[in-house]
Order: sequence, then structure tokens, then C-alpha cells
Amino acid sequence: MRTAHKSWKTYALGAAALTGLLSATACEPGGANNGTGTTPSATPSATASTQPGGGSTTPSATASTQPGGSSQDSGGGSGGSGGSGSTDGGGAVTAACSDANISITTTLYPHDSVRHLLLTATNTGSKECTLYRYPIVRFDNGPEDQVGPMESEMKGAAIRPGEKAYAGMLLFRIGAPTEAVETMTVSLQGRVSNADPDSGPIKVALPDEADFLNIDDNPAVSYWNDSRENTENYMFKAAGGN
Repeated sequence: MRTAHKSWKTYALGAAALTGLLSATACEPGGANNGTGTTPSATPSATASTQPGGGSTTPSATASTQPGGSSQDSGGGSGGSGGSGSTDGGGAVTAACSDANISITTTLYPHDSVRHLLLTATNTGSKECTLYRYPIVRFDNGPEDQVGPMESEMKGAAIRPGEKAYAGMLLFRIGAPTEAVETMTVSLQGRVSNADPDSGPIKVALPDEADFLNIDDNPAVSYWNDSRENTENYMFKAAGGN
């Protein structure tokens, strides 16, 4: 009887000790328990949000809160800066060609009754120059406004030493009264529109096969072009051309 009582007491003491151990374990920081597998209550994302500097797991959110509201894409503004840097057109404006560095020859087109004439300007100087607008043509020392511009591409032709540019002429229209002319000169326009050209008149020889040219009362000349093909297209499309 005494032995049985001692065994119950020992059991009671063991149970009390186990209860105390469990209570002490439950009070450990973070609530971890090696036997139960309990995980910490705080998640890594929450911990990261409380670090100094407010680092976030989403970089785009962090970028939007920077001073000035700058975008995360550092290259986003490169296109605008490139556009503003190209407004000068790139390169200096060349000087206007003059009688000192330009020679002019002529070419006829016999297949259509010699109604068209091609002017070929060659840069004989040592520097690039530009032929602006259209040539001022005079026949037999007549009035320089006798030859007006025909519809064609309105651009200057910049030519380097030895290079050529072209202007096409419609001399007369079929059925129109004509007169014969034996001499012609060409003056070159300057860079500023309607300003007096910084060029003396260039005496232009007629083609070898022609002693004279027939012109009506309204001949026309194209703008200078660095392409002979384009010049001839404008010339033959002019009124009466083919």
C-alpha cells in the first residue's frame, strides 16, 4: 500500500514538471517550438518595409517616389534630346556660286524641233558652292525678267569642285510666234531671295550645231538641280513639252 502511494506521487510530480516545461517553452521570443514546427509571425516582406530608406520589394513603386518623379527607365528622354540637337540642320551654309567659279554650257534636243535647252553649270573653283533658285537668263541683252521660272523642284544645288548642276529651258511653244536670238548670258542668284546677285553675267555659248535659237514671248527655265534626269523631266513636262 505504501509502495503504490509513492508511485502515484512520482507520477504527479512528473506531470507537473512536464507542464512547467511546456509553459516555459511557449513563452520563448518569436513563439518557436522545436516540437510543434510553429513559424515566426513576421514575414520577410513586412520586415523589409521597415528597414531604413523604405526599401520595397517592387522597384517601380520606389522609383515613383523619388524627387522629381523620375522614371525607372533612364533612357526614356533620349529621343527628345536628340531631336533638339538636330535643329541646326547639320553643317555650315556654303557660299553662293558666282561667275568666278562657274562655267555654263548648253545642250539642244533636236528631236522636238529644238524647243528645249539644257544648261549645265560646272564648279571650276576650289571650294563647294551653291546655285540658288533658278538662273537669270538674258537673250541678246534683253530684259532679265524675260525668262521666268517653270514649275520644278525649288531647292538649291550645292556642288563641289568639278561637280555639275542643271537647269532646263522651254524656248517656245508650238504655234506661238517666235524670234531668233544669237547670244545669251546667265547671272546667278545669291543666297538671299530677291537680292542683287553677287555674280556678273556669264556669257554662254550656243550649242555648236546652232547659230541661233528661236524663243517665244514667254520662255521658261527650271530651278537648279543636281540631277540631270530630274531636270529633264521638269523641262519636258513644261507647257508644250514632250
